[in-house]
Amino acid sequence: MTHVSALGRGAASGFAGILVWAAVSLLFLGVPDPRRAAVAGLAVAVAVAVATELASLR
Repeated sequence: MTHVSALGRGAASGFAGILVWAAVSLLFLGVPDPRRAAVAGLAVAVAVAVATELASLR
């Protein structure tokens, strides 16, 4: 697995995290919170990219 594919998986997961966070905040709060969605998406993206990279090193 290449570094590019690890970053791609992280980016895709981060985007999915943003969508999920926005949907959950819309359901429970009535309005989506874009700042928290962006932070949650970035955290998910970094976690997936790191986990994918570590898995490829094993």
